[in-house]
Amino acid sequence: MNTAFKIGYRNFADTAVLAASSQIGTKPVTLLVDPHPARRWSAGLTSSAWVNLTWPTPVTIDCVALMRSSLGDTGRCQVTASHSAGGVDLYDSGDVPALVDPRFGYLIHILQTPVTTTTLRLYLSDPAVPEVRGGRLFVGPLWTPQHGPALGRDFGRAPLATQAVGRGGQTFIGRRANPRATSFTLPALTPTEERTHLRELQRLCSIEDDILVISDATDPNPGDVSLWGIAKDLQRPRQDNHQQFSATFTITERL
Repeated sequence: MNTAFKIGYRNFADTAVLAASSQIGTKPVTLLVDPHPARRWSAGLTSSAWVNLTWPTPVTIDCVALMRSSLGDTGRCQVTASHSAGGVDLYDSGDVPALVDPRFGYLIHILQTPVTTTTLRLYLSDPAVPEVRGGRLFVGPLWTPQHGPALGRDFGRAPLATQAVGRGGQTFIGRRANPRATSFTLPALTPTEERTHLRELQRLCSIEDDILVISDATDPNPGDVSLWGIAKDLQRPRQDNHQQFSATFTITERL
């Protein structure tokens, strides 16, 4: 039974009203819901800040992720949830390590149990950075498939650079981004999973909106085993037998 591999595809951050402790005029907090993580919110020259999300009706979540975070090895975070801004009555993670690997910039906080709330606040701090910034914010529920990916899954770099050989034999490099990518098949999915999650994932994300893939939710370096990206070829679910379905994904990291 799978408990570690998780997928986030319903992002409630996109429907929230966002506020922040501070922001720069050209880098407002609303950039946290811009689809391009490189367009980052900035709290200015400060080593601590917070972001607040409010919804008109309650939402159920168990994951908060911030891509392109500026925090480093000494970064800390705190996630609180309440029906009042800044309250902690529904959930309080306490001040915990942010576990951001600067190579990837992913801050991923998974709640032990889902919480239903109308307000969520994310506190960020790192005494070693001169400016608190963040790219893309994900706040939502995670799907834990009954079975993890089948054998044959890949995970690694998908360089976009190009090579051209000139008349004299010189090799010219067109330097471009070097994102990560993954391909995997989810096997033995139940009819309930196919209807509740696979169909909804295709309806909500298709090949247009990003998906959060967490290969191992227990890994001490979540950024190293997680990927925020777009499905390049989102195949329709296959019915392998009367009671089982499967689906194949190819996802490239959004930079």
